[in-house]
Amino acid sequence: MKFIRNVLCMIFCALLITAPRMARATGPYLKQAEVTEADGKIRIMANSPRPLEQALDALYLKYKWDINYEDPQYISKLDLAAAADPSDQKTVPAGGPFSVEFPAGIDKSKVLQLVLDAYNASDNPGRFELRNLEPRNNDPNASFVVGAQAHNLRGQLSRRHVPFDLLITLPTQKRKASETLKLICQQVSAREHVKITMGVSPRNLLDNTTVEVGGARLSARNLLWQTLEATHRHLYWRLLFDPSTQGYFFDVHLIPS
Repeated sequence: MKFIRNVLCMIFCALLITAPRMARATGPYLKQAEVTEADGKIRIMANSPRPLEQALDALYLKYKWDINYEDPQYISKLDLAAAADPSDQKTVPAGGPFSVEFPAGIDKSKVLQLVLDAYNASDNPGRFELRNLEPRNNDPNASFVVGAQAHNLRGQLSRRHVPFDLLITLPTQKRKASETLKLICQQVSAREHVKITMGVSPRNLLDNTTVEVGGARLSARNLLWQTLEATHRHLYWRLLFDPSTQGYFFDVHLIPS
């Protein structure tokens, strides 16, 4: 009888170790990343469900670099956590503390790569890459941090579909900026079988600005960027994955001039 109890205990312990479990929320989170400078080095300390996004926000506040950010699809319990607020039943990405240090005075592309390398070496969810626009439409001021990997349902880190990498065709014609963004997201949603919902945005600006954007077999990212650039205002986006609905929210932010 004692032998059976020991065997059952061993099996139970093994299950606890190997079974996938939803990560606990890490808190308290920071409202914004902390940035310090000493001895010729910049240090960023973030702590949020999406600490990389929070670090990018800190780079904007310090350097006025607007950097577009796109979540990967988080489908594994290894990448998810309960919301910090016990009354909130939603799940969120299981991000937590993240810090990075880099020399002051180096250029934007080097800083971004150092930040991504540090993040990808951390225990936080997702693995991210820098994306550029197609060569014929490239803009040196355009920066895109894209979630390219996350854990799959077997708990293995694997490449994920990146929605805005999709090549689409959009007839060139005059439309409201808001309508153009919506059409692009609708095409991506239909072909990638993932819902993309327009989230927060400067609606008055987008509804009252006419743009003429289009092209054949361009990435959705390129067409979205062209649309924002055609408003002649300083805009950037956040594509945030919602684990509860398994879809994305596409947020557009206006930087005050």
